[in-house]
Amino acid sequence: NYQDAINECTYLVKQYSTFVQIAPDYAFGQGSAASFRDACGLGGAEFMVDDIFAPADTTDFTPYMEQVLDSGAEAYIVTWAGGGFVPLMQAATDLGVTDEMSLGATFIDNVLMPLWYQNAIGSTNGILYHWSAPDNAANDFLVAEQKARYGTMPDLFGADGMNAAIMLVEGLKTTGGDASSAALMAAFEGMTFEGPKGTVYIRPEDHVAIQDMYILKLVNLTDLDAGFYEYVETTRPEPPCLLPETLKDRCGDLPYGSLSGN
Repeated sequence: NYQDAINECTYLVKQYSTFVQIAPDYAFGQGSAASFRDACGLGGAEFMVDDIFAPADTTDFTPYMEQVLDSGAEAYIVTWAGGGFVPLMQAATDLGVTDEMSLGATFIDNVLMPLWYQNAIGSTNGILYHWSAPDNAANDFLVAEQKARYGTMPDLFGADGMNAAIMLVEGLKTTGGDASSAALMAAFEGMTFEGPKGTVYIRPEDHVAIQDMYILKLVNLTDLDAGFYEYVETTRPEPPCLLPETLKDRCGDLPYGSLSGN
């Protein structure tokens, strides 16, 4: 959640000053809302009202989107995993939220984008990975091989799969083939390697993979190769250390718990 939030906020705070956000009322939504509030707030964003939480099984978002509209914010941030995104965006459209405010919501996989984001064409948001964004040899290989073998383009987590394979191979090279957990952990900590998203660095303090993410503009949802976007920019989010309190000493000089210290 934190890397998504930092990526998204990198763009949002350049465009807007005031925000409101809505998220599902359980751990995922609450954690995401906290990370967006921290990351965007660090960039100078003002949140106009308390975060709006709706039950995960909500089907009628009218009362929640009325709160969003009444907030007076320039942009609304949406965190929602699941089919509820469709009625949420329908309520936003019906109430005129989409006419009055800009949407901040990370883009998702190629299969669900045409189903869930019809009301978001023209929006600019963050994404973990899209095959069209990186410009490097590893990504070119991934795109060409997946298209040739399976007739599809790499999806949202396609680069992660290839990165995991590259990381394992590089780790085994470092250990001389020793596949024990202790040997590989030592090899992985602080490792740098090249993958479809460019240079990946495994942060030794907390094992977070520091990697590129992307800001893209959604221009269509009909391209047969899921060429839905125009490239805007690349970011490289570095989240705070989120290890449990008992392991806090491992975090060293990294910001702990939040970026802002709040």
